[in-house]
Amino acid sequence: MNFQTMSKQRKFVLIAAAIGIIAMFLPWIDAFFIKANGMHGKGIIVFLCFVAAAVMAYMGDQAKNLDKTSWFITLICGALATLMMIIFYSEASSNAMMGSLLSYGFYIAAIAAIGLLVATYVFRSAGDSIKGGLDNLKDSIEQKTKSGNPPNTNS
Repeated sequence: MNFQTMSKQRKFVLIAAAIGIIAMFLPWIDAFFIKANGMHGKGIIVFLCFVAAAVMAYMGDQAKNLDKTSWFITLICGALATLMMIIFYSEASSNAMMGSLLSYGFYIAAIAAIGLLVATYVFRSAGDSIKGGLDNLKDSIEQKTKSGNPPNTNS
């Protein structure tokens, strides 16, 4: 992997995912005797989204932007991570005491999730669209399921 020849999209996705993965191990809640990182509850889903996005950025020809299927999967990962962070924040802020106890790890992970989503979408290839990505993902799944099924020999 040569970081200098990597496409801008892949660089930013990889950087956002790496920051997000690191932020998962930083404190999200910092109370008097309670310290918790992001590796529990909804944080596990966020962590898996960051890992999947990093894998997508690392796979394939790194000098080019993500292909349509990888782009769409990375976009879904960024959106899901951002949604989970919003839900976690709203649940924490509904509890008055808990909302004030959110620590810096949570905010870094939230910024990384938003950055992942924005970097994936803003630096997309000219022909990439959400509808096109969904269609390409469906076609890819259909081809794999058709080629994976052995022919029927019960005749």
